[in-house]
Amino acid sequence: MSAVLAPDICVVGGGASGVSLALEAAAFGLYVVLIEKNALGGARLTHSIPRTALIVASRAAAAETGADVTPLWPAADFSQARAHLALAAKAIAPNYTQTRLEAMNVQVIRAAGRFTSPDTCEANGNKIKARRFIVATGAVGKSVPIPGLDLVRPLDYASLCALDHPPEQLIVIGADPDGLALAQAMRRFGSDVFILSATKAFSQQDEELAAPVRARFARDGIVLHEGIKVSRIEPRGNGVRVFIAAAGHEKSITGSHLLIAAGRAPVVEGLGLAEAKVRYTADGIETGTGLTTSNRRIHAIGSVTKGGQYDGSAEQHAGLVIRFILGLPGGHSRTKAASRVILTSPPIASTGLSEAQAREAYRQIHVLRWPFAETDRGQIEQRPCGHVKFIISRRGLILGAGITGWGAEELINLCALAISKGMTTGDIASIMVPYPALSDAVRRACMTFPANRLSRSLSQRALDVLRWFGQGLP
Repeated sequence: MSAVLAPDICVVGGGASGVSLALEAAAFGLYVVLIEKNALGGARLTHSIPRTALIVASRAAAAETGADVTPLWPAADFSQARAHLALAAKAIAPNYTQTRLEAMNVQVIRAAGRFTSPDTCEANGNKIKARRFIVATGAVGKSVPIPGLDLVRPLDYASLCALDHPPEQLIVIGADPDGLALAQAMRRFGSDVFILSATKAFSQQDEELAAPVRARFARDGIVLHEGIKVSRIEPRGNGVRVFIAAAGHEKSITGSHLLIAAGRAPVVEGLGLAEAKVRYTADGIETGTGLTTSNRRIHAIGSVTKGGQYDGSAEQHAGLVIRFILGLPGGHSRTKAASRVILTSPPIASTGLSEAQAREAYRQIHVLRWPFAETDRGQIEQRPCGHVKFIISRRGLILGAGITGWGAEELINLCALAISKGMTTGDIASIMVPYPALSDAVRRACMTFPANRLSRSLSQRALDVLRWFGQGLP
């Protein structure tokens, strides 16, 4: 039986961002309706958690030091990693259940939702006329138009993580950062890995940060083909054969499994966004202050937005929209200092502006660096490889940061906070860090800013003057 619902908030999409916003809104006492036709949790449960758990397990398979030799686990030990993955998924899954949502007074409609007008969404025969709508439909893996792909069974991240045994030979088409990290993990479990990319791998990253990872890929024995075109694919027994063309020549690569790592595309089709007067492209929904769309009644959050394809944007966006709707402080700010992490070994993390972006936007910048090898923690842990890089304005404002090396995925949070709060190098240089801490590399990098060095010089002169006057005191 159809009904007309008038909630305070209607969330279209039950992935990580949709669930997070629904729970946060319900905690404020708002009447919330959430629409989702598929499993709640979306890619967070099917892709992100299994992929990350497998990558973390693979780090135990290899020496995470500066050594060139990378011992591999035997394939039989892959079962230990799968057990770790299952335990992690089991522990996290209850956070995304319908039972939890309903216990928080969120009404869940398990059906597809579609806008029929700028103020109405329909789902399972129900008309929802909410005060505010939130589009949180997420993203799905991009398809690649390659002849013969329909004749084989390519893997995605979820199906690769669900295998009982690591592939003997894994062919990866595409250079999506998550795919590169997962490919390296499989290599450490004993798979032969071939990466085929039309573009340069890590092309969106600062080459200074990517270079150590490229070197590690080479030492790990990963075969990387860049600037090539995959001309066709054909089945070969229980495996697959991929034909690539480069420099006018064609060659084939044979593998047991094929992984498509071409990135993810926002889910914007089939939602009735045109009827809702919401502007969007294939790259996602356009948003402004408070993540509002061209229809001010409708917001968009998470990876369905332009520029929102980063793990972690879900919770940040959810909190921002709730503050905007309730008129709380911080709700009118635009999202900034989004952190980007690639869980390769060593990992790469960045936030704010890159060096190239800063040079284009500012007349003068400073680049500060500090190596992990110059921290006591790096030497104690025998993890000296890696460094911190800061992009600084002429006046000392922190514009961007990049880190490569062990712990980068955690250290970047301090840098993102500094950028979001408009902090300077002097602010970071003055903090106290416990001993021994890898974050000392962040502090010491900021201490190298010229103005900070000048202040130390002036302080030394002041001390010299005091000592000189003190010589005449009794």
